[in-house]
Amino acid sequence: MAIFSKHDSEKPSNSVIKPITKSGGVGATIIASGTKIKGDLTLSASLHIDGEIEGIIHSDNLITIGPKGRVNGEIITQSLVINGVFTGSAKSNNIEILSKGNVKGKLTYAELTIEKGASFEGETSVQSTVSDKNKISDISSHQKADTYLQNIAEKKPKHK
Repeated sequence: MAIFSKHDSEKPSNSVIKPITKSGGVGATIIASGTKIKGDLTLSASLHIDGEIEGIIHSDNLITIGPKGRVNGEIITQSLVINGVFTGSAKSNNIEILSKGNVKGKLTYAELTIEKGASFEGETSVQSTVSDKNKISDISSHQKADTYLQNIAEKKPKHK
């Protein structure tokens, strides 16, 4: 497994990501196998995809593409786990490509993990972590999200 982080001194976390909704409860949206969606999705809960989605997906939580899942488009989220097929661009604090994951496109991340057996073809860029105070859900449109995340990536760390 390979781990790429903006800060080499940081060690990978072995903690489990639990989807938490804004109301404090645990919740998830599931796109079942055999389901096809074409369009844009905006969620505050986590999303698990075993079906097919073509479009733009925004989530404040975890997005998981299961082994049977296929996504073609753009993903903007806090955490992304890919164990199916993803084609497009993704912007996330944490991206993990599991052993059955197949990715073609551009990944923008603070931390990237690629397991042995995974397939990745494309380009990557490191971004600063999105703070809790400025969550992606507070951005009203796709263009604002691009500008917002680009501005974060361009900021230089403060030295004490």
